[in-house]
Amino acid sequence: MKYFKPDFEFDHFTDLTFELLKTHNIHTIFSDLDSTLAAHNQLGDDQFTKWHETLEANGIKLVVVSNNSQGRVDRFTKPYHILGYGRCNKPLIGTIRKIMAEINVKSSESLFLGDQLFTDVLCGKRLNMKTVLVKPLGEEHEPLRVRWKRGLEASIKKRW
Repeated sequence: MKYFKPDFEFDHFTDLTFELLKTHNIHTIFSDLDSTLAAHNQLGDDQFTKWHETLEANGIKLVVVSNNSQGRVDRFTKPYHILGYGRCNKPLIGTIRKIMAEINVKSSESLFLGDQLFTDVLCGKRLNMKTVLVKPLGEEHEPLRVRWKRGLEASIKKRW
């Protein structure tokens, strides 16, 4: 069960503050995209823009790691000049380990942000990162397979 329990839970990604990141010596955030930073297939909004600007101003690197297509990731990340990787196969860690080596970041100075226990939190835990679980954005537009997993996640959360 410890692999599914996040270090922090927040309502929204903007609740993840620079102060918390500084306290935990976090320099890089690896983040899921859909339902975490934006509703499925949506672009960044004003809240995301302000949050990302705050991260950048404080030297925090944001890296989007998604199981969605590279095209979807590029549509979201390119306007912000954010590194973004699609088809990451979370919770498998091979692709993300390669990304970490490529951009020269350490697990001890990184955090994994996402909305799902079985992909995001588990992946972050397997990478020995701090993990943050947020409530999903735009749940009503999620694919059926994701909604099905939410029921399983709820049963795990009851055991905490």
